[in-house]
Amino acid sequence: FPQIAYTERPDKFCSNIVEGRVGIIIDGFPVAFIVPGSLNQFLQAPEDYSQSFIITSILRLMRYVLMLVTLFLPGFYIAITSFHQEMIPTKLALSITAAKEGVPFPSFVEVIFMLIAFEVLIEAGLRLPRNIGQAVSIVGALVVGQASVEARLVSPSVVVVIAITAISSFGMPNQDFSNALRLWRFIFVVLTSIIGLYGLSLGGIILLIQLSYMESFGVPYLSPFVSEDDRQLQDSIFRLPFSSQFKRPLSLKTTNKKR
Repeated sequence: FPQIAYTERPDKFCSNIVEGRVGIIIDGFPVAFIVPGSLNQFLQAPEDYSQSFIITSILRLMRYVLMLVTLFLPGFYIAITSFHQEMIPTKLALSITAAKEGVPFPSFVEVIFMLIAFEVLIEAGLRLPRNIGQAVSIVGALVVGQASVEARLVSPSVVVVIAITAISSFGMPNQDFSNALRLWRFIFVVLTSIIGLYGLSLGGIILLIQLSYMESFGVPYLSPFVSEDDRQLQDSIFRLPFSSQFKRPLSLKTTNKKR
């Protein structure tokens, strides 16, 4: 997971300095760096501070939900279709079984194949010119998905699951943070393919332990959620009005406590 944020926007750079963080500008670098970085910071966008706090709170909550979806959805699908079929409603189970008829591979292989194809399309789109890259990503996804279903390599339900997972990953404001989620997604898929929901739970516990141990320049990575001061939660999942945010977070250990 990234521990240093970078930006090209002066407004984001200045707002983090006002909050109590350190901004670093290096001669010859096109971006400025902000330290320390935390999980909550990488789920915030600069636009959050130019909109109503109600709209911002809804968007932030949605980002946290999308983070959980892009992490756990592929593994959860493998668990319920391969190990815990009793969790699926009867009509849905019959629909998934009918769609899977003729596919020679288990759900784990289908999901891994589609995830790898999705990663290849993303990399191909990034390396090509912007206008061509967008067309390749869209057309490639449609062609690969449709051709795979018609060739009976994957079932339509797997294509839907991977599409939801991919769209959810695009909701992350920070690309480095999104890359970390993409890596952990594969770990969850492998663990789930071995022992089902127990593997998914085990992966979640390992991830939580890792995040709990991480620090960025002495600041806990999960701050402000692990802080003893409830006031730090005023600018976390939900953003309260600016009138209530007149002090800097205690976790940054700044000399001047006021913004």
